[in-house]
Amino acid sequence: MGKIQFTRVISMLVLLVAFAVCIQPALAANETMSIAYRGPGGYYIGDTIIFDGFNKVGNITAAKITGPGLPAGGVPIYDLNGVEGTGNPIPMNADGTWRFSWYTSSIKGIDQMQTARYYITAFDLGDPTQSSTTSVMMKKPDFYVVASPNPLETGNYIQLLGTAEQGTKDIRIQVSDSNGKVLHTYDTGASESGYFTYAFHVDMQPGNYDVTVSSPSVKNTFRTTITVISPQAPASSGNQTPAEGTPAGAVPEQIPPLTGTLSVSSTPAGAPVFLDSVSVGVTPITLGTITPGNHLVEIKTPGYLAYSVQVTVKPAETTSISPTLVKNPLSLPVSPVTACTGLLIAGFLFVAFSTGRRDP
Repeated sequence: MGKIQFTRVISMLVLLVAFAVCIQPALAANETMSIAYRGPGGYYIGDTIIFDGFNKVGNITAAKITGPGLPAGGVPIYDLNGVEGTGNPIPMNADGTWRFSWYTSSIKGIDQMQTARYYITAFDLGDPTQSSTTSVMMKKPDFYVVASPNPLETGNYIQLLGTAEQGTKDIRIQVSDSNGKVLHTYDTGASESGYFTYAFHVDMQPGNYDVTVSSPSVKNTFRTTITVISPQAPASSGNQTPAEGTPAGAVPEQIPPLTGTLSVSSTPAGAPVFLDSVSVGVTPITLGTITPGNHLVEIKTPGYLAYSVQVTVKPAETTSISPTLVKNPLSLPVSPVTACTGLLIAGFLFVAFSTGRRDP
């Protein structure tokens, strides 16, 4: 009997510890704000995501987003270039509940988003300390393309910078007019990381044209619009006299185009950096003589999710990025909820096992 009583005492202690560990977070949980989403938990960038929740603090709720490449304090969910710490207002019901449809295709600065986990926070405008956060896994479409420059003049070159699903090798680019007539077809390939770039001469008349990117190995396609404008007349007059010291009829000296500078740092530091799929060093690093235009920057280090972003380098300017890398979920410690569940299950199994082994 003494052995049975001792076993029961141990079993009860295990259950009490599990209950104490689990119930304390529940009692400390924020019961004034909530946010949840309806869906599988993973979405393509461009999808519509439905959130709902409640606010028992005030009558004005706002939503902000943070994640790779975005300020830690969050920015408005519809303006990734907005002021840190601010959000977009959410319409509320009289009882403090709310329901909100987030049209991610309408996000300003959507090109900053990448395949990663993002954190959406609902907070009270009167008391921002009252908030609730959920996370959503966002995924870039099979193709994502940025055209630069856009708009551009007839006769100039346009560059397409894009990403595709890894393993996509054959890429077809088609340019069509407003009637759907295909004017040009180009074929190119992507790197192992899915990055590709292609430039072509714009010989179309002024107007809007669709650029469609597809691949035989990918179900989805990507379409963007480019705007072609008439060439602008030179601002200078044809009656100018040669500059002093320049012989008449001489060709003026050609000034080489200016380059830009790219500064990359990260938290944690020491992460490998890839510029247009080429390894250039580790963070922090400053790269000079970068050709102006759009470039793909990737930061990859063990234990963290890969970070990638399209940046625009301007002549004679320094472009800086300083992301906080997100730990790979596989390397994260077990969450308190998971630990609590495990303790409870272990406790009940221990009691059942001990009871089954009691002496008759």
